[in-house]
Amino acid sequence: MNLALTKERTGRRLTGLGWLGAATLLVAVFIGFVANLYPFLSPDAPPHEGLLVVEGWIDDQALESALETYRTGNYSKIICTGMPIETGNCLLPFHSYSEMTADRLRQMGTDPAEILVATGKLARKDRTYLSALALRDALASHGIAERNIHLITCGPHGRRSRLLFQKALGKEYRVGITCLPDPGYDPACWYAYSQGVRKVVGEFIAYTYAKFLFHPGFQGLEVAKPSRL
Repeated sequence: MNLALTKERTGRRLTGLGWLGAATLLVAVFIGFVANLYPFLSPDAPPHEGLLVVEGWIDDQALESALETYRTGNYSKIICTGMPIETGNCLLPFHSYSEMTADRLRQMGTDPAEILVATGKLARKDRTYLSALALRDALASHGIAERNIHLITCGPHGRRSRLLFQKALGKEYRVGITCLPDPGYDPACWYAYSQGVRKVVGEFIAYTYAKFLFHPGFQGLEVAKPSRL
């Protein structure tokens, strides 16, 4: 009896031209992915009315653009969100990015009565979600019944921010988004800047986590509750 451990098989293999075609296809897919990654992560979506919400860490130029949007649009309040400042807050007259941005808005001539501050709890992770929870609580404590939210942020942070704000606020809110340019690199060729690569690739990974792995209840965080207003 012949006990063989191997046997001959016939089949088709790629030729040199076939390998070239496959490599060309992979390169084309990669180029398409790179070209569309930044636009995917920085969407623009309605509503663009109601409450203008500014993430407190945005730069001065972006804040000026956000303020212009507020002044020319249909908004009832401008709300600053953010976390406590971890370095140097003992030297500053404010202790959070939300308070700092509210002060910047006042210095730009905004009526203090139109500004609302929502500061999240200090944490190592899930800071955007905690900022959104702070916004939810601030709206409830001030008796604000408006349900249209226009979120202003910078760069590729937008898609993740919108997702997490929607999770924190709940389905009764409509969360729109505007993503202003990041001053550290050219969005059109972000891959040519070290800062652009770090931020865009990092945000893609963070968005994937937020979309598929982040569940507030499983991680000991509050979940959205229906408003009683």
